[in-house]
Amino acid sequence: MKKPVEILHVLHHDSCSSALDYAALMKLLQRNFFQTDPEHIRFSVLFIEFYGFNQFYGYNENLLERDQLLISKIGKKLSSALTENDMLVRVGDYQYIVVQADIPERVSSELARQIMHLFSEPCMINGDMFYIYTSIGISFYPDEGTDLYALIKVAENKMKKVRKNGKNLISTVQDSSILLTERQMELKQALPAAIENGEIYFLYQAQYSQVHKCFTGAEMLARWKHPVHGEISPEIFIPLAEQNGMIASLSIKTLVAASKAFIVLNHAHIDDFSLSVNISPVFLLTAHFYKTLQFLLQEYGLHERNLHFEITEEMLLEHTDYLLDILHKIKNLGICIEVDDFGTGYTSIRQLADLPIDILKIDKSFIQGIDTDKKKHDLLKAIVSMAEALNMKVIAEGIEKQEEAAVLQQFAPLTIQGYLYAKPVRLEALVEKIKKHSAGNGNTL
Repeated sequence: MKKPVEILHVLHHDSCSSALDYAALMKLLQRNFFQTDPEHIRFSVLFIEFYGFNQFYGYNENLLERDQLLISKIGKKLSSALTENDMLVRVGDYQYIVVQADIPERVSSELARQIMHLFSEPCMINGDMFYIYTSIGISFYPDEGTDLYALIKVAENKMKKVRKNGKNLISTVQDSSILLTERQMELKQALPAAIENGEIYFLYQAQYSQVHKCFTGAEMLARWKHPVHGEISPEIFIPLAEQNGMIASLSIKTLVAASKAFIVLNHAHIDDFSLSVNISPVFLLTAHFYKTLQFLLQEYGLHERNLHFEITEEMLLEHTDYLLDILHKIKNLGICIEVDDFGTGYTSIRQLADLPIDILKIDKSFIQGIDTDKKKHDLLKAIVSMAEALNMKVIAEGIEKQEEAAVLQQFAPLTIQGYLYAKPVRLEALVEKIKKHSAGNGNTL
């Protein structure tokens, strides 16, 4: 069977957006999927609708130049997110279908999130700014039908249902629509403004080195103070940001805040101090992540700072080929890479050896009760020995009891993070705590 990219050029394309037209898509799928081996193929259909811009009235031969440019830009952006085996078709004024063949369902969900990210920033056309919102429904062959028209209709119906729930949503569920509470919908819609107007702020939890007997770094923690609902947990708003395409904006805000924090620390004569930033896998896997990172490092001088990126161990189990490339690029930019929640996944020693990891952050579940649990003690000892063999450092998270801290003193190379040593605080309080500890010659925690 020919790859779709090999036969796209012989099919009719929509001249404005460079996408296939609907008839061409039908012909392509019927010829290359259903007439070959329909019992063993799998593919997904993404039905995408863009809206929110006033100048976009409909397709006709007399479209204004501005509208044509907007349609063209949408088509090009969409194409940039696709592989050579994906098929793109424009089926309405601002509706598109993407067909992905022979891939797991989660890959289609990933693509949908990438598309959300691509359109999360305003688009400039002839000096006018357009905010483009997106709703996406996804159907899967053969689970939701074996008739092509029916599959497209299923995806379209999902798209329509999520659009009723708000802007920038994705539906992959096979029953009704995405199940979001009324409060979640409200928070999802309020998040873009919250990122812009300062409702999102950052706390810093200091990390104590048992080798140097001082605080040597801190983890940045995003927080949201909603004007009505008060403090919103990051466990709630981070997934919402990933779903509605705002995770890139939130990540950029975090890195800009880190650059400002480094300046404050420098003015306070706090040197050789690291800041760790949690990087969402959704942001990391976008096509423009690396270029965005390069720009931010140069623009805000972060390449000269002791910046750390935290990724979860779970992420190491997926996208390994991509990670190996992007993590090496990150490392070459002078950024240290930490694996968060280490021990909760199933990362092999071979994987750790192959990846450019600098620091392992031991999940708190391995620390809690270590003073009475010999197995946990022996396991931590083995992890520390393995890390030393791989030239990695180790941070123990979630230290809350003196008894646990006493046991951890046996492991001299460890760096400690937890409420017993330092609670998450504002930047000013972090600076004060570090100075106070230094003035006390290491005796004040």
